[in-house]
Amino acid sequence: MSELEEELLIFSLDEESEQFRIAEEIDEPIYQNLNSNLIYCFVDSDNKTLWIWHGKNVNVRMKFIAVQYAPIIRNKHGIDFKITGIDEDDEPVDFKSFIELY
Repeated sequence: MSELEEELLIFSLDEESEQFRIAEEIDEPIYQNLNSNLIYCFVDSDNKTLWIWHGKNVNVRMKFIAVQYAPIIRNKHGIDFKITGIDEDDEPVDFKSFIELY
């Protein structure tokens, strides 16, 4: 496990329970293991950002649920964290750098 995974908290949205759960299926490297059918939440303590990554196959309902629950995760890890939503294949440079894509 790299230093990134040791410091990084990753959650995935479970559509059935409508809750974020700690993602255990993410292996190194992270960017190769993201599932297009899921929404992930990454807690980036260094940049004080909560990244909400939407897979390209998720529906609007899942995105709505993620928006409703993201503040709960943020409040547990840093009330001053910024919440940033991103779509698969349209990730900003900061996020790509964060997950060590390049």
